[in-house]
Amino acid sequence: MKVYVYSSGSVEAQKLIFGHSTEGDILELIDGHFDTKIGYKVESESYRKIADSIGCSTNNILFLTDVTLEASAAEEADVHVAVVVRPGNAGLTDDEKTYYSLITSFSELYLPSST
Repeated sequence: MKVYVYSSGSVEAQKLIFGHSTEGDILELIDGHFDTKIGYKVESESYRKIADSIGCSTNNILFLTDVTLEASAAEEADVHVAVVVRPGNAGLTDDEKTYYSLITSFSELYLPSST
């Protein structure tokens, strides 16, 4: 399994953060980085571009986000989604809580089988 980061922060900022995490330098665990140069996170085409860039079909990608507008855009591109619930996040509606797979920890991740 490969891990990529898609953030509104620049690739350079991502590398600084993951290079100096509370667990030390974890950059070796990340296979690549994307920022909004590939497209905005609320646009489904951005997720298609990422899939093309990494040579993967969109239905073999699991995208984690705490923003449901991003989750919706990813789903429009046939990307699997889990919404991360963390303290300080915007609240979710009852419909969003029912519709999306919600996680509070990486230990709760489930990667659906590709079709």
